[in-house]
Amino acid sequence: MIPLYLVISLLSSGLFLSPVFALLKKSFLRQNYQGKYIPSGLGLLLILNFLAIIPFMHFFSGVALSMILLKGFLLGVIAFMGIADDFLGDSSRGIKGHVKVLIQEKRFTSGGLKAAVGLLSGFMLGIFFGGSFIEVVISALVFALSVNTFNLMDVRPGRSIKMYILFSFLIIIWRRDQAVLLITPILGAALRILPLDLGEEGMLGDIGSNLLGASVGFFLVVLLDLPIKILILGALIVIQWVGDHISFSKLIERNNALRYIDNLGRK
Repeated sequence: MIPLYLVISLLSSGLFLSPVFALLKKSFLRQNYQGKYIPSGLGLLLILNFLAIIPFMHFFSGVALSMILLKGFLLGVIAFMGIADDFLGDSSRGIKGHVKVLIQEKRFTSGGLKAAVGLLSGFMLGIFFGGSFIEVVISALVFALSVNTFNLMDVRPGRSIKMYILFSFLIIIWRRDQAVLLITPILGAALRILPLDLGEEGMLGDIGSNLLGASVGFFLVVLLDLPIKILILGALIVIQWVGDHISFSKLIERNNALRYIDNLGRK
């Protein structure tokens, strides 16, 4: 079933790609890491493709409607905050930067507000699936930090999408569950975007990296047992610390294998 829905997702996202890319080329150009102005916000394709496919999935896949609506709602919230950050965002980056602005200037940055909404969304997800208060808190943190992790990684072409593809296949291999079918709408659209991202013809934008992180975070919360969630939460906390204090790009450049994978497919 997963290969079939992945093919459907690839075909569906192909229909949206040209009009979305044309709109972004006309109205939303941003500087990439090399200072080149290219269309940003390709992550719009992710949410459009998800919304296009979920009615079909409801009628033919057997995935519970509550699961489809829950993921759709969470992705919609995260997409909205990503769009706001893309268009209205300020220059503050990293958790430390957002906290510094909050303390010194008594205001939320757009990224800080996005993080707060991500945490609240994680609490909603954790409460929906039940458990003790501690379990709900762990689920909320796993979801919110997953969103932020993909945002931290999206500083070089293709990096976030490659990580999402890796996580997607690990999730598919890990669990044979109907709910895993919900990974295919985002995965198919991400595969469509990847050549544009690698070729520096367009960027995901915050909406894209946030949606990739939200999709992964959703499955980490829904499919994994508590002990594994705790281990993943520890890893995510370390990643946030590294992102605030050390450049991921520098770390990747120092490792031959990581540098090869990171550069694979780029110009």
